[in-house]
Amino acid sequence: MVYRVVSLFRRVIQCGLRNSSGQKSHSRALQSLSLARIPKTFRGKTWSPVLIAFSVFGYSFGSGGKEDVSEKETSSMSSSVEELIPQSDQYFDENKYKEAYEVLLNHPERDSNVEVLWRIARAQYKAAKEMTNKTEKADMLRKGFEFIRRGLELDDSHYAVHKWYAVLLDAKSEQDGMWERVNQLHNVKHHMIRATECNPSDPTSWWILGCFEFGIADMSWYVMKLVQKILKEPPTGTYENALECFLKAENLQPMFYTTNHLWLGKCYTALKDPEKAKHHLNIAATTPVKNYDDKKCQEEALQLLKKL
Repeated sequence: MVYRVVSLFRRVIQCGLRNSSGQKSHSRALQSLSLARIPKTFRGKTWSPVLIAFSVFGYSFGSGGKEDVSEKETSSMSSSVEELIPQSDQYFDENKYKEAYEVLLNHPERDSNVEVLWRIARAQYKAAKEMTNKTEKADMLRKGFEFIRRGLELDDSHYAVHKWYAVLLDAKSEQDGMWERVNQLHNVKHHMIRATECNPSDPTSWWILGCFEFGIADMSWYVMKLVQKILKEPPTGTYENALECFLKAENLQPMFYTTNHLWLGKCYTALKDPEKAKHHLNIAATTPVKNYDDKKCQEEALQLLKKL
């Protein structure tokens, strides 16, 4: 589907394409792209967009399904951690993100237990997405990134660590400007892929990777030109790969996340299969709303259905 870009965004793109004077000028052009100046598709989201003109993290992760925590992961925890982890998870599932991380913050094993670290990072990311104060939001995202960075240092084979590292790396990079954000694209995708490799059975990891694939495939030629001025070899992505990821996620856990059906609908629309697109968009539009993400998903699905 094609979305209009407002005139200011178009002028910035053209300026970036003409200018070859170095990083400083590109950085200014990129940093001038606020959310109010990019295509309507990506305005008003609560998630963290990756790239200039598309959002991978459009709907905050985690609210659609529980993390796949195995017995092996919990069996090695101390009794006190075993008591706090389910409590934190319950708070998270209830969208009580502040309580979800606060219950773990003062635990003596906090800095040495990867299960505690990634959960704190996850909850702080979600809490930050609901903040309206930009300074407080940026501070919370940076804190979350430090926790997940520590988790990665402790265990680079944990799928949840890689998943939330990808999410928080992009979110932190957004605070550092678009230049840094684009520069981190390969790292973001690397950790998305690692998450699926470490646990192929986790549906949200496949969903995240699918969003990334779709975002790259859906990028307009002029945005790609600008990205190529920063990255000689931008990440690749196709609608077919995105569809495969979304279908795999749905097969692993049907209805794990209503928004997955929204993205399936987008994929089938891009691949010129309107009947399948309608099927999935109808699911996204009619599933009962439980939280803000569901509400935004339903609104977007209804708008897309009108265009089919």
